Amino acid sequence: MSSIRLGGLATGMDTDTIIKQLMTAKREPLNKLNQQKTKLEWQQEAYRDITIKMVDLRNNKLANLKLSSNLNTLASSVAGNTTAVTAKAQTGAVAGTTTIEVHSLATAATITSASIGTNVDISKSLAELNLATGDTTIEINGEPITFKSTDTLASVINTINKNSKVNATAYFDNVSGKLVLTSKTQGENGVLTFSGDLLTNKFQLDEADVTSGVNADVTINGIRTSRSSNSFTENGVSYTLNAKSEGIASTITTKMDTSKVVESIKSYITAYNDILDAINPKLSEKKFLTYQPLTDEQKEDMEEEEIKLWEEKAKSGILKNDTILSSLVSNLRLGTITDVNVNGTNVNITSLGITTGSWSEKGKLHLDEDKLIEALEKNPEQVIGFFTQNTKETDATKSKLVTTPDSGLFNRMYNELQTALNSLAEKAGTSRSSTSTTEVFNPSSLIGTQLIDLDRRIDLWEDRLVTIENNYYKQFSSMETAVNKLNSQASSLFSS
Repeated sequence: MSSIRLGGLATGMDTDTIIKQLMTAKREPLNKLNQQKTKLEWQQEAYRDITIKMVDLRNNKLANLKLSSNLNTLASSVAGNTTAVTAKAQTGAVAGTTTIEVHSLATAATITSASIGTNVDISKSLAELNLATGDTTIEINGEPITFKSTDTLASVINTINKNSKVNATAYFDNVSGKLVLTSKTQGENGVLTFSGDLLTNKFQLDEADVTSGVNADVTINGIRTSRSSNSFTENGVSYTLNAKSEGIASTITTKMDTSKVVESIKSYITAYNDILDAINPKLSEKKFLTYQPLTDEQKEDMEEEEIKLWEEKAKSGILKNDTILSSLVSNLRLGTITDVNVNGTNVNITSLGITTGSWSEKGKLHLDEDKLIEALEKNPEQVIGFFTQNTKETDATKSKLVTTPDSGLFNRMYNELQTALNSLAEKAGTSRSSTSTTEVFNPSSLIGTQLIDLDRRIDLWEDRLVTIENNYYKQFSSMETAVNKLNSQASSLFSS
């Protein structure tokens, strides 16, 4: 509990104001320490704003883009008869052209029951429809299913269709009152077996009446052949037969999906430019040395807008000429403009339609999509290699340099960003992998240890200032006591 101080009763002096003024000068070293701490915290936050963009580009974009399989994707298109066949390139698809003519589609084994009546209400139970008087069990393709007589016909159909082990579908036409069972396996190898009173007696199904499935009859690249299903995959391309060709073949062309490559590179360029936009202004930002972080006392005498404008000036130049960020920008630009040797040929980024802007843009990239597409169509392997090629350099240090001749651009950028993230983590305690704006800074970093030391010194100064202030009050209290004593003596003299 703080003591109550009543000063100036004898001397008439405003003791609190005098001591406050004396303490203002004594607090100046503490203010400077707090300002140093605030500057370091601002610096950490500024670094974090940039590392978030760096982590996003490296871990969320480049980590995927630098894999040739993710960039070198193929797409299939159908010409000629575009309705008889559809095609979709899968991972690992082989580029090329395939012609398919469909003579007949594959069918599955199927059977249609006798009618149990017309306009049947499928919401009625098996008992109400005279299909069962108690529990009844059926078996389809070896899978048994038991129903109660209280189950509706609709639930029976639904239960059959939901059971994957049945490997068949059931369809009931309520108008005709007929049940249709169809194997899920197309072609001549598909089977359809069944048993149970509900199927063989009530619906009068007989396995002898099953219509067997047949294979699809097709001509592929001039070879008459068959397929057990209307859906099949060859050379990484999934084909679906939809209808007879009627004499008009379908031509399927599988080649690089240039649109996806272009979109991926555009996404990279946008993220790359964002990083430059975040760093370059900070490196050349003007410092206002007369604007220091405000103390709590100074803020009390200012409006909120005034504080905001002041701190904008105080924060300006907090990363001016920063060596880590300057090195990062320089290396990113160097790695971008340095040729990549792809299978013995030096490829420069400008030949792919990617150029740097004017000097004032400080390395920002621009894309000529038409030129990139032209390069992709002319030599797709070379373009993909430029971006994703892995170096054969065995030296761990050399392999990560931005000038390693056979290292693809995305690998160069990926490695350089990691180098900078490591340096910033050591200096500022920022995360190497998080994009969170609330990520805690590592206290063991260079700035982290400086902040710990400043906190220790601030605590010492605050304790010291408390002692100084208490001493001032003691001195003034002693003076008050002395003056009061003199006043008492004087009063005695004059009164005698």
